[in-house]
Amino acid sequence: MDASKYVALLTSQHRDKPKFRKTVEVLINPLIDCLEFLNGLNDKFDLDTATGDQLQIIADWVGAPNSIPNAVPVPFFGFQGQPGSLTWHDTEYPNIKSGYWRESGMSGYTALAMSPQLFKKVIKAKILLNKSDCSEQSAKEIISLVIDKRFKFKDNLNMTITFTFLESYEVFERELVKLMFPVPSGVRLIFEGEDEY
Repeated sequence: MDASKYVALLTSQHRDKPKFRKTVEVLINPLIDCLEFLNGLNDKFDLDTATGDQLQIIADWVGAPNSIPNAVPVPFFGFQGQPGSLTWHDTEYPNIKSGYWRESGMSGYTALAMSPQLFKKVIKAKILLNKSDCSEQSAKEIISLVIDKRFKFKDNLNMTITFTFLESYEVFERELVKLMFPVPSGVRLIFEGEDEY
């Protein structure tokens, strides 16, 4: 789009005046730039094509997380037989993985950054979660978006829902289900096979 179509609308009284035509062009061009920017804005924030900052802005709008908390074990020093523990060694061998001293109250897990593909799925799921009625169908639709594993869940009719993975799963998938499962206020989500406390 350029100013020529607007300059063509000038009346015959001003059309043949070059300074007037130039003044109109100079005044209209910034407005045309604004209109072009606004016309292209929707394309920048299309969830299917957005990347980088645009994707993060969409996530912020809908309240979607960009990482999965408590999904990656933090490597700590430990003893043989402890899951995820790292061995003791001299600091002169940098090629051997080392760990951290675990302090009181320190979590054994840290957040996992999502891949762009998973991030888009989580944003779509969060949009559904925001308008969810917490029905069984809604829960199936949301969880099916974010994990590719077979699952089932059961309402225990005592303010708890038991969720079961029907195949092996990763820690981050369980944490993602915790984040995205639509539960009404006061209802607790329990994973089958895990200790309840």
